[in-house]
Amino acid sequence: MTLAHLLQRSLDGDADAIQALVQSHQAAVYRLALSILDDPVEAEEAAQEAFVSALNALQTYRGDAQFKSWLFSITINLCRRRLQKRQAKQLLVTALQSLFRLKGEGPAHPEEILIRREAKTALWKAVEALGEKHRLPLVLYYQHELSVSEIAEVLNLRLGTVLSRLYTARERLRAALDPETVSVLEVGDDEST
Repeated sequence: MTLAHLLQRSLDGDADAIQALVQSHQAAVYRLALSILDDPVEAEEAAQEAFVSALNALQTYRGDAQFKSWLFSITINLCRRRLQKRQAKQLLVTALQSLFRLKGEGPAHPEEILIRREAKTALWKAVEALGEKHRLPLVLYYQHELSVSEIAEVLNLRLGTVLSRLYTARERLRAALDPETVSVLEVGDDEST
């Protein structure tokens, strides 16, 4: 069944179509919410809320954007509101590990494990200093593997703005970290090739 057909049946109130629509996007919406909120329980609640909001507003979806982008926009807005209410910063460790291509497995020696852990902590502190406008493009690009044009669509920004924010975020991270920390983080890249 095509997405267009599924959407039309969902608009008509078909419970099976609604369930299929939710199931086909549930994992991606949850991962997005988790990457922003850094709390599995809150991410699950936000994902459910995003689907309820999307289904309630389904008649406003005109197909100008991809359905996934439209759904991601709803999810991001809900997560932003949740973040404002609790006034907390999110962790983007997964996106940052992709950014620096950190290895999932730890080094063999305890000293190396400690050095890598300290480097990750320094990296997180640098990310916290970035601010939302630079963190969100990183999450969408590195963790959710959206293209720059999809990120522009989701965040309602121009393509050049997204490219600029990604570049600025990377440069600020590198500038905020001392050269030794950057080299520790980039060792994972060399070792994984």
